This record gives sequence, structure tokens and C-alpha cells, in this order.
Amino acid sequence: MSVKIYSSYAAGGGHPVLSGTAGALISLLDAVLINGYGLKTVDSIVVAGNVATVTINAGHSFELGSTALIAGATPAGLNGDKVVTYVSTTQIKFAAPGIADQTATGTITAKVSPLGQGWSKPFSGTNLAAYTLTAAGSFGGYLRLDDTGTTNARGYAYESMTDINTGVNQFPSTAQMASPGLYFPKSNTANATARNWMLFGDERGFYMWVEALNAGNGQMWFFGDLLPQNTSGADVYAMALAGFAADYTASGSVNGNDMSWSWGVTAGGVYLPRQANRQVSSINAYRCGAMHQQQGTQTASGGTSYLYVGNTFPGPHDNGVLITAVNVVHDGGIRGQFPGFYHFTQNMSGAGWPIPNRYRFATLDALPGRQGMAVSHAASTSAVGTLWGVTLLDVTGPWR
Repeated sequence: MSVKIYSSYAAGGGHPVLSGTAGALISLLDAVLINGYGLKTVDSIVVAGNVATVTINAGHSFELGSTALIAGATPAGLNGDKVVTYVSTTQIKFAAPGIADQTATGTITAKVSPLGQGWSKPFSGTNLAAYTLTAAGSFGGYLRLDDTGTTNARGYAYESMTDINTGVNQFPSTAQMASPGLYFPKSNTANATARNWMLFGDERGFYMWVEALNAGNGQMWFFGDLLPQNTSGADVYAMALAGFAADYTASGSVNGNDMSWSWGVTAGGVYLPRQANRQVSSINAYRCGAMHQQQGTQTASGGTSYLYVGNTFPGPHDNGVLITAVNVVHDGGIRGQFPGFYHFTQNMSGAGWPIPNRYRFATLDALPGRQGMAVSHAASTSAVGTLWGVTLLDVTGPWR
């Protein structure tokens, strides 16, 4: 399955705007998951040396690594989803293997491609929406969002739904999180001021990152299918919603529900609909890195926390970068892993970490042939090096 990236950072604009207004998050997700955005008429496509150069004199909404959906071109091999390998103000490029050198003909259009055929929006209401996964092999959960508020949207997930207000096996349960559900940040101000955002996903799950304070304070949440620990196919409910238990849009730091934290405690912002044996029970799980070192106690949650402070950056023996998969743990065992998502296992706060938000690692030993993007969750850009302030997303894939 293709991994796709989206963000408000594309230099040409034209992306969905996220702000502290009702309906803003649903409008963004409609564009990214379902419809695509930034449709433009293409002035020309020239193929030379198995590379297609697309000229759009009116400007475009693409960034390096985003996916363009090309339509109307002859030869037909130029149409479809194309990963952008070069960006300028009026041009993009993508690989065109097997296509002879030529200038394409036809009435050609290009837009940022939606996340995939695996996503649909079966139910909606006024500033209400339900999104579901339909890709082959998906566990088929539903995300129901109430976007009637300003600084946050709210919501739950369900195994299935019959209308916008009716679902089966809600997670988290109302007892675990009072109605209208978990918090999904948009902005720290209730107005139309745009906030930076990024979304990373495939046909079975996505991560949404929002700079609610517009100052490097990126908070991230997840919905979709996990990578089950039981690889036999028996665990058909390994899906999760990871969100926030309260309004943190005005917070100057990350918190225990944020995807950037990996606590070994008995509570966290991760919820699943059933036990692995299929018993119905909304589960409050937690995150824990595949490698960890015990470091004190997390008294607020009544358990032991795990931080990766034993390793220094860069690696003293190989000058390397160490990352770890992030497990979903409950009832004394690992249920699965978050797809394409990693924590650094080194103390990144030293002078050897001059890396800003969205920095791309061209190569990583743990991800051969793939690029990883560093994503900041710290209170400000100057704090990007703190251990809990930066995570890594595989932006090449596949995740599964």
C-alpha cells in the first residue's frame, strides 16, 4: 500500500486550511482522505530520460514526496498517482520508467491525490462526519468526529456504524471518555487563523499532526489498523484510536496522550474495541518502545515510565541514529505496533542534534531504502531535541 504525505507547508498553497473554527478539521479530512485538492490544469508534461517534468504556470500545491494524481494525458502511462521527486514554483517531476521521450498531449490536470481507495465517508451531518476503512484486509473501523467546536474536534471510534449517531462497540467507552469523546486539536484560538498541519497515512491508517500553538507545538493522533503482534490473522480487531483526554491546544508542552510519548504505564491515550480473543471490551492501552531503559517513576499514572536516555546521540560507536518501533501494550502483553511510526532511542537533546521539524533522513540502517521524517512535538522549535519532543515517520513505505 502506498504511503502518502500531506501538509500545509507546500510553498504554492492551495492546501486545506485548519483553524479554530467549526468544521475545519472535517473539511481538511474530506480533502485529504476522500477528494484530493489543489486541482490545476497542466501546461505541459515533457518526458526525457524516464523522468516526467510537469509545468503548471499557475502554481501548484505539491511538495517533495507528496503524490500527484495526473489525468487526461497521452500516453496513458503518465496518468495516475505519481510520487513527486522535485519541486519548483511552477514545476514538479516524477519517475516515468518505460515511457519514451516525448511531450504529452491531451487536456491534462493534476491535483494532490487523496489518501486512497481504502477510505470513505459513509455518514455525515452538520459539522459531523464518519470515516471508515474499506481496503482489502482492513479491520474496518469507523472514526466519528464532532467538529461543532472551535479549538478541538471531539470523537470516538466504532467497529461499525449504521448512521452518523449510531455505532457498535464504541472505543473509548463513554465511561473511559465522557461524551462527545476524545479531543483532536485544531488551534489554541477560536478564530480563522490558519495553523500548520501534516498528515501521514496509507489505505489503513493515518497520523494527524497539528501545530495548535503555531510555534512548533505539534500534537499528533492516530486512527486505523495496527500491525498485529499475532501474525496468524486471528486478531481481527487490532485497530486503534489514539487521541487526547483533554484540551491541550493551549499547552506549551506535549503530554502523556501525545504520540511522541512512550510510557510503560497502565494508562494512555490508545483505545481498541476488543481483546485479541474477540471479547468485546473497550481497551485503554499504552505505548512502549521496543527498546527501553527504566528511568524513575511516573507517579501521576501510578506506574513506571520508560525513557530512552541511556544512549547518546550520535551513537558513540557507530555515529549512528537509533530508532525503535512503538508497541501497543495492554493486559501484560504486546498487542501490536503502530505502522510506520518510530521513537528515537537516544537522548537527542545534545549539541549533536541540530535537526529541525520535518528534517528528512535520506538513509537509516533500520529502514533500508526508505526516508524518515523527524516530526517535532516540543513546546518550541528550540526544544526539538528533547527526547519526548521528536518522533520519526517512514514517509516512503510500505508500512505493511
